Amino acid sequence: MARNPPMQALPIPPRTVKHLLQPVRVVLNGTLSLFSVLRVLLPGRPTATVELRDDTAMLWDAHCSMRCGNHARSWRVLSEWLRSRGDQPEDYGWLFAHISHWEDRRVISRLTEARVARLLALRRSTEVLDVVTKRLSADPHFRPCSAADTLNLAQIAARGGAQRISRTLLSDFSARFPGDPRVPVSEALKRRLTQQAPARMRA
Repeated sequence: MARNPPMQALPIPPRTVKHLLQPVRVVLNGTLSLFSVLRVLLPGRPTATVELRDDTAMLWDAHCSMRCGNHARSWRVLSEWLRSRGDQPEDYGWLFAHISHWEDRRVISRLTEARVARLLALRRSTEVLDVVTKRLSADPHFRPCSAADTLNLAQIAARGGAQRISRTLLSDFSARFPGDPRVPVSEALKRRLTQQAPARMRA
């Protein structure tokens, strides 16, 4: 039996090919144009996206450690992130804004202690006083971790007119740091603040 000859594809006229490919070309050109615009308007956007993803993963890691009861590791994750970025005060503020609702207040206290120490080292007195004032309103038992920071902050508060904050910080100074050479200085400041209070009330 004779076989039918194989069918040959009919040639497509060049004009038809051009017509069929026109929508594809328009889409590709539009996509490339949009990508070019985004690269101009948003320089560094891919890097920013990666950084945001890394920051979110860091927060998730620290929060999971806290929820598992390992607040020491939670703080280690946060502090290593801060060090990796150069201990910038703005990063402390960003971090505090993202963890202020966490259940374990120990992690928040550790962050505030480190933030206070950093701001004091940079001599940003107004900012550090604002940070401590807000923290004391949420946690009256908060104190800076070292005797030097506590006394320094109490002196800043006294000079800045925040006598109540200064008295709070000094109220248990000698009990927290027994034998510290700064205790006499703290007691003298506490007496001065106590004497000023009645005079201010009479005025």
